[in-house]
Amino acid sequence: MENDTIAAISTPIGSGGIGIIKISGKKALPIVSSIFRRSSARDRCNRTIPSNIIKESHKLYHGYIYDPDNGKTLDEVLVSVMLSPHSYTREDVVEINVHSGIVVLRTVLDLIIRNGARLALPGEFTKRAFINGRMDLTQAEAVIDIINVKSRKALEILNTQAAGTLGLCVESILRILNGILVKIEAAIDFPEDVDALNHDSEAEIIENKVIGKLNELIAGYEEGHLFREGIRIAIAGRPNVGKSSLMNRLLKVERSIVTSIPGTTRDAIEETLIISGIPTIISDTAGLHDTTDPVETLGIKKTRELIKNADIILFMTDAFSPLSEADIRIYETIKDKQVVIVINKIDLIPANRDILIGDDFKRLLCVKISALHDIGIEFLKEKIKEIFLDKIDYNSIAIVPNMRQKIAVEKALEKIVLVIRGLKSGFPYEMISIDLGEAIDYLNEVIGKNVKTDILDKIFSQFCIGK
Repeated sequence: MENDTIAAISTPIGSGGIGIIKISGKKALPIVSSIFRRSSARDRCNRTIPSNIIKESHKLYHGYIYDPDNGKTLDEVLVSVMLSPHSYTREDVVEINVHSGIVVLRTVLDLIIRNGARLALPGEFTKRAFINGRMDLTQAEAVIDIINVKSRKALEILNTQAAGTLGLCVESILRILNGILVKIEAAIDFPEDVDALNHDSEAEIIENKVIGKLNELIAGYEEGHLFREGIRIAIAGRPNVGKSSLMNRLLKVERSIVTSIPGTTRDAIEETLIISGIPTIISDTAGLHDTTDPVETLGIKKTRELIKNADIILFMTDAFSPLSEADIRIYETIKDKQVVIVINKIDLIPANRDILIGDDFKRLLCVKISALHDIGIEFLKEKIKEIFLDKIDYNSIAIVPNMRQKIAVEKALEKIVLVIRGLKSGFPYEMISIDLGEAIDYLNEVIGKNVKTDILDKIFSQFCIGK
């Protein structure tokens, strides 16, 4: 299948100025030449150029797509040619720019498939770029993240990954480890002919040049995760303290149902938004309380799952009783998270009356608001932004943006720790070699060397068709 010529619509379906159909493979030029007529053109000697000649790379041709079976013109187009290896896939690539519209795009695509191409699978263009060595797997994965990016800072980070920053970092670690592995295997195979391995020296090299980098990559996952997917916020509290009102105020739409009846929200509602420039996934959760209602019980179970996965908990209370016994019980379930106490309905409290909270909670950030009257909301947003920035210490170092890569780096680190222990304890070289070889295999997984086919298929299946 990888020798087939593939084609797909590469722009969103719908009415618009331009739609692009991309073709990649050995037959790309012959197929397009068979259905394309250039506008009248002449060479430098004023000779007429045959209408189907399109062979110069990185050049744009004006003309018409027609159906060879009946000679009818389908659309006026621009055709761009990028010959191997100077293309996205390192194969011959032709892009046809047609007028955007579902009928014309599909008609031209059907014509291309009838003439020898097949419909590309999701992510197949990028998969070919990876297989043909144009990019490593970290760069390929950055492509799909760029398509789905939620913030400018995330785009900045992902562009460094697309440029190969993470891959270069992993490659530098691999060079060190492979060098040590060569020495160990030489000591195993030719014990009489090589100098004795300096165990302490090799262990020190790994500690100084490998362990630190791997720990930085793992720590950087949280930063990459926050920028890539957004900070997760759960609004939690007992029923009828204003969770849904706050959700609606932040979203600036009536997303959650608001009534005076406690327990109206019986299931979690999740939305994405930007708070002070920060990509955010926010959840309005069911009120936490004891209940025998089976529907409410399911909603509360979902609430606990959202709290577990949240980066910030907005713990809402009522200004009339900012920390009741029920609130204290709820707090016991969330105290290990990043908690912001949000005291709602302050518009109902006289200005000269203090809102008291217990001494145990004074160390927590406390924000007073009225979700109904939009009081204190902007201050709350700024505090969320401050918490987000405190979690981030992004610099130019490569970070690990997804869970697959993080797990592989963590497994590599576990094996490296065993290698150091083996060197310092004088373990047999064969044992050290096994651990070191497995560490190298895990790091190769990160950049796509020797990665299993099913993993590749899973990664590229996340792409849209046409990328």
